Amino acid sequence: MRVIKQCEYCGTKIEIDEIKLDTHYICPVCHSLVYRKGQPFQYVFFISLTSLILFFWMLNMPLISIKIMGIERSTTFISGLGHLIESGRYLTAFILGLSVIVIPYTMLILTITIVFAVRLGIITPFVFKLLYLYENISMWNMAEVYLVGIFIAIIKLKSIAEISIGYGTIVFILFLSTFYVSVQWFNPEDVMFFCGKDQCLHAGELYYNRGLESG
Repeated sequence: MRVIKQCEYCGTKIEIDEIKLDTHYICPVCHSLVYRKGQPFQYVFFISLTSLILFFWMLNMPLISIKIMGIERSTTFISGLGHLIESGRYLTAFILGLSVIVIPYTMLILTITIVFAVRLGIITPFVFKLLYLYENISMWNMAEVYLVGIFIAIIKLKSIAEISIGYGTIVFILFLSTFYVSVQWFNPEDVMFFCGKDQCLHAGELYYNRGLESG
């Protein structure tokens, strides 16, 4: 299968005669990355599903416990957002909820839905709209920023309080790890290249680790 890809930076059109999983295709003019084939979709599906399970698990688990003057309080994602809203920091709460909860959750749901649609051979214009949505919201994902905020809070409060890292932080790290693996493994362009508007003639190539015959 021959694929024609245009470089996003210099506009050079490149013909790829044989797509291989372990090969990155570079523009011969500006040397920028033109195309890379993602991992097989069965891997993408399971890692995304694992990440989604961890996502729901971490929401109400204690991230850190703070003990000051004999009073101990635990903080979770939900309680943290609630505290920001109660204190009138609506913009901060909105950005935090959007970047850490809404966008990662939406990306995982979109990934699982698209992969499942390809598996069933259900390729409709709606699936390509989901791909377009995925590509647009992925650039706004900043879930790791919250983890940085947790570590900063621990450093600042360590001198005045007893700080304990909760299981929620560990689950959050596991979630981030699986989430970014799914983002790295899933390449929306694979669906655009191998599937048409009504059907996916080369769906098998998205599920198994093998190259394509040139043609």
